[in-house]
Amino acid sequence: MIFYHCLTCNLSMHPVCAMRKVPFFIDHPKSHPHPLTFFPTQASLVCHFCALIKKLDPTYICTKCVFVIHKGCIGFPHVIRISRHTHRISFTSSLPCGKLSCGVCHQQVDNDYGAYSCKKCDAYFVHSKCALQRHVWDGKDLEEVPEEDDMIDDGEPFKRIADGIILHPFHCHNLHLQTTRAYDENKYCRGCALPIYEGQFYSCIESDFILHEHCANAPRMKRHPLHPHPLTLVVATRGPGNEEGTFQCDACHRKGTGFFYEHHTDQENIFMLDIHCASIFEPFQYQGHEHPLFLPSEPNKWGRCQMCTYEYVDLNLNCLECDYILCFHCATLPYKVRYKHDSHFLKICNGKEANDQSYWCEICEGKIEEGTERAFYNTPKKDTSFYKCNACCTTLHQRCLLGIDTYMKPGETVKDYLSSIKYASEGQSKESITDVRILLNSSLTRPICTRCLCRCPFPIFFKGHNTIFCSWDCVEDSAMRSYQRLLYSFISG
Repeated sequence: MIFYHCLTCNLSMHPVCAMRKVPFFIDHPKSHPHPLTFFPTQASLVCHFCALIKKLDPTYICTKCVFVIHKGCIGFPHVIRISRHTHRISFTSSLPCGKLSCGVCHQQVDNDYGAYSCKKCDAYFVHSKCALQRHVWDGKDLEEVPEEDDMIDDGEPFKRIADGIILHPFHCHNLHLQTTRAYDENKYCRGCALPIYEGQFYSCIESDFILHEHCANAPRMKRHPLHPHPLTLVVATRGPGNEEGTFQCDACHRKGTGFFYEHHTDQENIFMLDIHCASIFEPFQYQGHEHPLFLPSEPNKWGRCQMCTYEYVDLNLNCLECDYILCFHCATLPYKVRYKHDSHFLKICNGKEANDQSYWCEICEGKIEEGTERAFYNTPKKDTSFYKCNACCTTLHQRCLLGIDTYMKPGETVKDYLSSIKYASEGQSKESITDVRILLNSSLTRPICTRCLCRCPFPIFFKGHNTIFCSWDCVEDSAMRSYQRLLYSFISG
């Protein structure tokens, strides 16, 4: 490969790039009121917009104002909206004195250069390079767009019929507000798929449809730090566009059957957040840690979760005061739960707390241990977190109590059937379909899984026409094996 190289600067350029013309003068009033002149020796000049030195980006200066800007930074947006803040932010070249912190990377902002700031908040600033990241900014310049045109429909999703009576768009009957008097393990919220532990909830008199009060109040749309575009509230139902009747959260990667927020990034890709992950905002006050937690400035960085001890190249929450890291899978687990054989609430603990004395799970009768081995996201997960009642010394594995398909709700009717569908290749017709419905695992004898041939140990199981599965993983594995048999018979015969 032929290229040009400067030994003095240790700079290399492709011949096409080296022969490309660089204008000596640029007049761009939106970026700067005076004409800008090309400055050949650029290795030591810091751009007043991005506050960086870029060897490969031509640098322009204003001799009147001592203003420096990269060619790639010319035409920068002046007013934008980012996912990490509730208001619009505007670029300012003059920052106040004092120690300023970036709202995205949480590092210090240099007062000598420009940055984005919020006019409604006194002390919110963002580095220009942080504000314009693709996972933070939606790419729109809002300088001439009125604020009312940028609003979203974030109001109540339901219609109020009377005091304590609502009509929710995801159910056909009126829902009545009630207060939990006693824990019933058979009552599951249709929104978050968790049991009703305490507090108020809405219920349907004509069916078993139940919603936590906070799930019923989930806004129709919301902005979230994990995605630069507004998200819309929907429910997982089997039908056109969702043949399985499930969804998979892009933050915690759990499958679910309840409410979730989505945004269609294009015709094929959909960003989805379950209702639990959508409730996490910065700073996140996790009850199991003394400091607030924040999102990393760059996604897909390695981090080892302190709760499950697994290493992720994925989204996680970090503590700025110490090295505490929490993955979204663990951050959205209920901090306290109820158990049918205990009258108190049980609080979540990590495996480290099991080192001081021996704990045994009352459901599986297995020992609760700390996960010390190095584990990764795509490896089979060992259960290290557990729930404990300090009053009764009841201890339960998190998986044994909540199951591995935590956000899948039991259903008794035909419309509650789910499907695991396998395709021969993209665009081809369905090759293997496994229809199942979710049932409570409440009988005296636990059923045996058709796939792994083990007793179903979790609170729910999946029942097909003549099959039983202990988890959704076994459902999908069975569907894949059925597809492989169909494919083999087609090829061989």
